[in-house]
Amino acid sequence: MRTRPLVEVSPRELAPLLQEECAHWNAELYWDYGDVSSAVASGLERRALSGRVVQDGLRLVAYCYYMLDAGRSVVGSVFSAEAFRDRGLEESLLERVLADAQAVPGNDRVECQTLFSTARAADDLFARAGFQSRARHYLVRPLSQALPAATGRVRLRPLGREDLGVAAEIVHRSHEGSLDAALNLTYATPALCRGFVETLVLRAGCGRFDPEASFIAEERGHPVGVLLASHLSSTNGHVCQVSVSPEAQGHGLGTVLVTSALNAFRSQGLATASLSVTLENRRAYRLYTRLGFRVRNEFAAHAWLRPPARIALPA
Repeated sequence: MRTRPLVEVSPRELAPLLQEECAHWNAELYWDYGDVSSAVASGLERRALSGRVVQDGLRLVAYCYYMLDAGRSVVGSVFSAEAFRDRGLEESLLERVLADAQAVPGNDRVECQTLFSTARAADDLFARAGFQSRARHYLVRPLSQALPAATGRVRLRPLGREDLGVAAEIVHRSHEGSLDAALNLTYATPALCRGFVETLVLRAGCGRFDPEASFIAEERGHPVGVLLASHLSSTNGHVCQVSVSPEAQGHGLGTVLVTSALNAFRSQGLATASLSVTLENRRAYRLYTRLGFRVRNEFAAHAWLRPPARIALPA
């Protein structure tokens, strides 16, 4: 076996491994990974992705990539063909890619969420590399039965393109000083939140945007909550983001938003719904558990700043 830079690899060479990866995440997470694989292939074609692959003879059997985004390196998939797992292959590959990402000139931040990783011992690697990390869960709920409509003092209306700025402001305000904001630069500024919201709504950044299950919540005509939803596959709806303004938290608005999205998914004939949550976000985790979500996959969010800087996690 030998390791090669990803930049030397053609989309045609990587195609069989990407096809296996699509089938794997579809089965594991109810996630149609085809759009992501197409983006990886496009990135290879444009020489826009960095990373490494492991080659066994003529066959590519594992890969890991990272990309530059908003002043940081973001590590993506860490994937190995099934016959080559549990040999330490992905861990060795990831270790080298993390070192590469940390060494990028002028780039002082690296992030990774290991949802799409077959490296079982990844957490130890991040710790040794100086990352701050927190556990997250990918939760799934069947949609066989409708939930009673949640009621509250707010009015829900469909989220349209004209609401992207309002949605971004709510997302940013709800994350100020939070653990998720410390580990994910996406939430750091209103402008980055606007880019994040536009990616979800306009560019299918997390599955195909679902306008029927996405809402703005208003109280006395003032926007106080937002939920962005998508379809990760033909059978699975996903809650990409649910945020409530600080002044409106603690009054059941999250329940109203999530319940409305779940019932919208069900009315469209979807079989399951999914979302991700940080374990230390206990209020949200309790809500999702109460609404019937259960753990499908355990992973973690990791972030690193070039020393002497350090990720400041809230107490």
